[in-house]
Amino acid sequence: MSREPKVDKYAVVGNPIAHSRSPEIHRLFARQTRQSISYEKLEAPLDGFEEFALGLRDAGYLGLNVTIPFKLDAAKLADDLTPRARLAGAVNTLKFDGDVILGDNTDGIGFVRDVTERLKFKLAGSCILILGAGGGVRGLIGALLEEKPKWIAVANRTHGRAQELADEFGIEAIHFDEVPAEHFDIVINGTATSLNHAMPAIDPETFDDCTLAYDLVYAPEPTPFMQLAKSGGAKMVADGLGMLIEQAAESFCVWRGVRPSTAPVYKELRRLLEEEARNAATAAR
Repeated sequence: MSREPKVDKYAVVGNPIAHSRSPEIHRLFARQTRQSISYEKLEAPLDGFEEFALGLRDAGYLGLNVTIPFKLDAAKLADDLTPRARLAGAVNTLKFDGDVILGDNTDGIGFVRDVTERLKFKLAGSCILILGAGGGVRGLIGALLEEKPKWIAVANRTHGRAQELADEFGIEAIHFDEVPAEHFDIVINGTATSLNHAMPAIDPETFDDCTLAYDLVYAPEPTPFMQLAKSGGAKMVADGLGMLIEQAAESFCVWRGVRPSTAPVYKELRRLLEEEARNAATAAR
């Protein structure tokens, strides 16, 4: 009698988590690379990430992706951090290896790959503005610095948090009202404004001579930030779907030792998002 193949269990953990497309992405990766895995999206209690994650490990899960608001909690939980996770101080990938928990951060490399490979934007020598100072932004800065930009500035609604980040990474913190006076080749929205269907508190002038405006949030329609950037003159706008897929591919490689091809997965996810948007629009009529 043939035995059922062993299925290795993984999940993404966040709160909220219902919107996550990670299960679809990892299912496509697994099919492409012929890996026998399952992948779920699970909501952890806001004040109970550690107990929740350890419970999954004890239940036989081999790894987790970690999203808002638990990336700093995941860094504290890990026994060992990769250099990029240590630099970020935030973790989006946990690998359970016996009793050892490895913490990694694939956000930065995911962003850089999407921007440089899919969008063909050259980060070297560029002037970069990052809006926001949360765990998601922390994961980007180390990878951006490795690309040797000319200048990185960070602006946040609470300026003190931006200043802390700037001091830690050796970049510059600026106030929102100073932003329009500067020139930026790329503006990255790492705030939660698009999740709330709002715009960050910056002037459209910010995007004068801007080559790329990139929202870390992904959506079937252009986000409010993308609309603001386009109206202000940004030559190219993009949402974070490509970064999501690239960071997921890096996590998959950490867990499985094989790197999936991301281009067909991006194409399929974009098609699904657009199809859902059309169906929602039809239903609303």
